[in-house]
Amino acid sequence: SAFVHRCGRTARIGNVGSALVFLLPMEESYINFLSINQKCPMQEMKPQTNVLDLLPKLKSMALADRAVFEKGMKAFVSYVQAYAKHECNLIFRIKDLDFASLARGFALLKMPKMPELRGKCFPDFTPVTVNTDSISFKDKNREKQRQKKLEEQR
Repeated sequence: SAFVHRCGRTARIGNVGSALVFLLPMEESYINFLSINQKCPMQEMKPQTNVLDLLPKLKSMALADRAVFEKGMKAFVSYVQAYAKHECNLIFRIKDLDFASLARGFALLKMPKMPELRGKCFPDFTPVTVNTDSISFKDKNREKQRQKKLEEQR
């Protein structure tokens, strides 16, 4: 029901909309679940070939603007938490997630601190050597507020 609700947000007030779902090979049974239980019409899209590797560019953007860095971290956390809380926990098993690959896919500079990652090691993920606290916002007002907050914390 949550999936159908979120997809419904793509087509509001009588308009047509589409949703794109990325599934790992081990999650393909979710397609059957949706078609049977939610009556969702699904259409498979073949993976694109000759795609550009945008991850280095995203990493550069995250290093240059704290807003991009924080959005990547929030998106990763949101993804992992949604995965952990999904109603189809027989299909979406958090213990089967490759957190290092997922973090690289989100172009993260470091792993976030979150309960789902506590006590885990990620040898396949290399965090940047830059102190991420030094990444500033491009937006001068946001950076000024951040610096003020940091000063108050000291």
